[in-house]
Amino acid sequence: MFLYIAATNRVVSVTVVVEREEGGKSVQRSVYYLSEVISTSKQNYPHYQKMTYGVYLAVKKLKHYFQEHPITVVCKAPISEIIGCKDATGQVAKWAIEVSPYTPHYERRDVIKSQALPDFFCDWAEMQYEPPLPDYNYWKMHFDGSKTKIGLGAGIVLASPKRDQLRYVLQIHFSASNNVAEYEAIIHGLNVAKEIGIRLIECFGDSDLVVQQSSGTWDALDANMALYRFHVQKISGFFEGCEYKHIPRLENEAADILSKLGSS
Repeated sequence: MFLYIAATNRVVSVTVVVEREEGGKSVQRSVYYLSEVISTSKQNYPHYQKMTYGVYLAVKKLKHYFQEHPITVVCKAPISEIIGCKDATGQVAKWAIEVSPYTPHYERRDVIKSQALPDFFCDWAEMQYEPPLPDYNYWKMHFDGSKTKIGLGAGIVLASPKRDQLRYVLQIHFSASNNVAEYEAIIHGLNVAKEIGIRLIECFGDSDLVVQQSSGTWDALDANMALYRFHVQKISGFFEGCEYKHIPRLENEAADILSKLGSS
């Protein structure tokens, strides 16, 4: 059996195909297909990583096919190298562990054949997809950290759906990096939001590293950052909705001013 994969910015689709002899020639017939509109965090994956996610999706949803039949994954991406990389971390390492018991065979795609089918479903799902309407019950939190020669500070601006604002300045009384200040800002802001009963919150910061780690998109290789990341994700679980978004520094001016006030 063959597994074909296709991916766009927002959709990953896979098709399981069986090849049989019919009328003296080889014919491929679709057995099962899956199509998933991926989450915002997964949309940030590189294209080849989305294709690798397609293999994990197929194994997770169609495990019985992998258990009973030899499966050949046909894809233009070098999935075998990605999954087989000993230095893989984060989500790729998790997918590799899930896929490894089934040892599918990988082949580069040389001809179209049934690849037209997952391409079609991928395009169809992309056209059918409509972004959800904005939920105006979300609070917005802007956070920033600042490190100067004389101190470390953090600033938080919490804005309600009615645009009322709460502003906080933190003075951090220990020596650390600017990224630690960013994490301290997130944690303090989320704790305040939790205490006043906020259930839906969007968190905006200008540190791409801290935002991507907090959202779970990137791993934290430093042990201290990993602890902060774990703590943030633990608090995030309290909320019904908690999202992290990276913004330019110019759009984070209010939190930036507060963080500099704290560090001075």
